[in-house]
Amino acid sequence: MKNQVGQILFSCTLNAVRSVMAEAFFNRMAPAGWISVSCGVIAGPADGFTLAVMEEKQISIDINRKSKIFSDFDSNQIDYAISLSVEAQYHLDNWDKSVPQEHWLVKEPFSTDESREAQLVHYRLIRDEIKTHVDELIKRIGNNA
Repeated sequence: MKNQVGQILFSCTLNAVRSVMAEAFFNRMAPAGWISVSCGVIAGPADGFTLAVMEEKQISIDINRKSKIFSDFDSNQIDYAISLSVEAQYHLDNWDKSVPQEHWLVKEPFSTDESREAQLVHYRLIRDEIKTHVDELIKRIGNNA
């Protein structure tokens, strides 16, 4: 391991929805000695639907959090990287080939012409899908400890 604490990087397109959810879930349930960070291919604004559906799980995300991009991180400090969008997968594939990685195919969060409640339903499905992936990741880490 590169550092004393294992660090996982979650990435998506804007660092506003999927990677933010994954980071928050992982850090809530992380095995001892592990933390996560997140980034996007480009920096996006905070997403109110993300904040709302995570709050339903008693996880608060700061609306003023600064979105990060790949260049904000030193790949030598990352032990494992996970992409949650096609754009992030492409960027991750070209970022640093020495960092072990995987890709989670997670639905796009954005849709148009839907009511607020329909949007929330869509975001809840994404949130729950990401939580399932994070749960499985944590089990794998625990089995390798």
